[in-house]
Amino acid sequence: MTSNLQNSPKVVTSDPSRVSEKTFDYVVVGGGLTGITVAARLAENQSNTVLVIEAGRDDRSKPLVTDVHQYGGVFGSDLIRKYPTSDGKDITAGWTLGGGSSINGTTWTRGQAAQYDAWSALLTPAEANLGWNWSNLFGYMKKAEGWSPPNEQQRSRGADQVESYHGLSGPVQVTFPNEMYDGPHQKHFVQSIQNLTRIRKLPDVNGGDANCVSFTPNNINWRDQGHRSSAPEAYLFPVETARPNWTTLVEHQVGILLWATDGSKRVVAVQFKRANDSGQEFRVNVRKEVILAAGAIGTPALLQRSGVGDPNHLHSLGITPVINLPTVGKNLQEQPMSMLGANPPKNSNLGGGTGPNGAIAFPNLYELLGSQANATATTIQQSLDAWANTMKDNALSKDALKTIYQTQADLIVRGRAPVVEMFYNTGWPNAIGVYVWTLLPFSRGTVQITSSRMFDMPRITLNTFRVDTDLTIQTASCKLIRKLFRTQPFSDLVGEEATPGNKVAGQYEPNGGSDSDWRGWISKEHVPVSHPVGTCAMMRRDLGGVVDGRLKLYDAQNVRIVDASVLPLQISAHLSSTLYGVAEKVADMIKNGM
Repeated sequence: MTSNLQNSPKVVTSDPSRVSEKTFDYVVVGGGLTGITVAARLAENQSNTVLVIEAGRDDRSKPLVTDVHQYGGVFGSDLIRKYPTSDGKDITAGWTLGGGSSINGTTWTRGQAAQYDAWSALLTPAEANLGWNWSNLFGYMKKAEGWSPPNEQQRSRGADQVESYHGLSGPVQVTFPNEMYDGPHQKHFVQSIQNLTRIRKLPDVNGGDANCVSFTPNNINWRDQGHRSSAPEAYLFPVETARPNWTTLVEHQVGILLWATDGSKRVVAVQFKRANDSGQEFRVNVRKEVILAAGAIGTPALLQRSGVGDPNHLHSLGITPVINLPTVGKNLQEQPMSMLGANPPKNSNLGGGTGPNGAIAFPNLYELLGSQANATATTIQQSLDAWANTMKDNALSKDALKTIYQTQADLIVRGRAPVVEMFYNTGWPNAIGVYVWTLLPFSRGTVQITSSRMFDMPRITLNTFRVDTDLTIQTASCKLIRKLFRTQPFSDLVGEEATPGNKVAGQYEPNGGSDSDWRGWISKEHVPVSHPVGTCAMMRRDLGGVVDGRLKLYDAQNVRIVDASVLPLQISAHLSSTLYGVAEKVADMIKNGM
């Protein structure tokens, strides 16, 4: 694995000799969205020396990275890492500088305000005032954002805004595409979803009320040919020649954290190696903090290899336990996605434009299930104890998980948080496509290493649909999209349903086919959305938390975690904007000595 870095300033390097055996104030493990953001803010102080170690290459000039219209090509490339799971389906992660921010679909949305407020309720009373709530995080999400409002052409195609929901001077560029689709398909999708569910159409999904259908913006830069505004493009590349105190080492992977031998539980160095497992091992020394940003799969695996986790499991692999935190890698929450599609009538024209797509519906339980919603709400409320018992091996305990479930259930049943995303997609799996995924699954999984070797994949147990209500919600979502294909005005664009088509009987029947048939197809054909969270959750210890309200690893002196693994619960949104907000907030905490 080699990079062409001849034209890149030397603060981004693949040469380990430039950092090996040197000492940095802050060592950031992972150069994805959150790692780059935190590093950039810490490096604003020229007296701080900052090192980011990233396994992927610097692929800044590759069209698959810069051009979001080539998003589909990413999945057959070496820009991603595939993590096999117990379901036989892979979770994908960005394997390039910028991580997921360099290869994702650039959708820019935020969840319900109450979902962020719930994070504080899972902390100790002493930490409840640290600002893990909507009003505080909203400011940090806007700090990251450089919003450009829609122009008249974009407005004519469906774009809208509430300007106060956006930051105007942040580094991540956010706007609508210059070439928004100009045909009727996105507008007809919005109107027909409204007709079916009575969901509200809101001008902007980014103000703390996601329970709507809306046209959503993207983190793209209209000043740069509509190219992707990734974390490196936003935070690193504009300043790399002006920040000699910040070094980013690419193509290298951290294997373990090295602890002080005096029992202080302080990390004194990290050990790393070329990401293709060639050559020797290197180490770099840590003066102040290690900041883990390797993602919801990579971070718990690194901690376990470094002696942080369940002591019994670590002993079985010949690893000496350093910190007893049995929930490292537990509480995994991933969203299952089904893709439905149709083809238009012959000789029809869906219009011009290149997108990306931007029409999304976020219905709540009652809008999705209609007359069956109250029965499902009752099932949820009455089943928490049984579900917690079923899923307890993926948590600290049954009682801890039941408390977490109660918070989640309240958000769904009383708070009416969106339970499913319905994403209109032009061109896949057919000419007309709709992706649906359960946003707030009760099923829980685990990430667990199987050896002490850094390049061995961890065992990822998803337990998708292990809690049956998750499958009930996914089934209702797929049936609703089948009905959408027959609902005006969207039905004017549909010649025939192609996916699943006749693989699930009943497409012309009033009920859209049997639940049993749908469940079989969904169970076989679903894929992970690759939005895993929760494996190093920010919660109080009696709930199974791994980090506290300052995102410090429990019992460690100088380790923080800043990636999606700290989110205790899924949110009804794509993760990017939220994670930028988390990273901006934590950077301020560190700078303020918290």
